[in-house]
Parts: sequence; structure tokens; C-alpha cells
Amino acid sequence: MNASTQALSISIVSKIANISSIFQAQYPAAIVDFSPWALDEKTQKEFDINSLDLSFSFTQWQSHLSCGCVLLQVYFVGDLQSANRVLSKIKLTGHDYRGQRWRFSTHADWQFSGPHLPSAEAQQRIKTIVTQLHTLFGYPVSTRR
Repeated sequence: MNASTQALSISIVSKIANISSIFQAQYPAAIVDFSPWALDEKTQKEFDINSLDLSFSFTQWQSHLSCGCVLLQVYFVGDLQSANRVLSKIKLTGHDYRGQRWRFSTHADWQFSGPHLPSAEAQQRIKTIVTQLHTLFGYPVSTRR
């Protein structure tokens, strides 16, 4: 669900801001969009109400990322507004005007897939972002992937 829609408490607003900061620490040129999804009825039916979705776009093609925009989705089990929420998975997908170019998920053993993968260095930077997000939500990764 759009991160802007989920910003209902100081705690969640702080987490959303930190997600943005963590990504932009690795990719300073990224422009954050806290509402990447259209608000039409059809799209809203597809939302996971317990996720925080943000996108990061670039003014120029990022050859090392093999895309111009990255969608970042952080999924939870339980009500996102509850202190008892549990981080479920983190998913990132790279896009350009042709559509999705690659995907990465912690649910899929931290592996990248798709027809146009980011460079090895970019893959490591994305894994660094994901590791920091796990720590942000209180689930530090015990072994570096």
C-alpha cells in the first residue's frame, strides 16, 4: 500500500522516512515517491494493506541497476499500525518504460531474477539496503547474504 497512506502514526512516519534515507544513502540521486500506486478502485483492490510501498526514480538511466525506477515493498504479518507487527519480507523490483526488468525478494533466498539483472556491485548495495531495513524493523540479519 502507498507509504503515504500508511503514515497514520509518528512511529510509522519515522519508519517511512528511515526507509527513504536508507535507500538514498546508497543511491543519493534517487527521487522518492511515497505514493507509487494509482488510487483507482482496481489498483486499490490489489493492495496489501500491511505493506509499505515506495518507489525511487532517477532522472537518468542507471546502467548498473539496469533500470530507471525501483519499487520497494516492505511486507508485514499483522496490522502495520500495531506494535506487534512482524516483518514478513522485503521485495524490490526494477522497472523502465518496457516494464519490470528484475526482481529481488528476501522470501526467495535473497536472489535476483529477471531478464536484465543489476551489476554485482548494485546487487550488493541492494542487499545492504535490505539488511539495514531488517535492522530498522527489529529483525537484524544474522548472516550477511
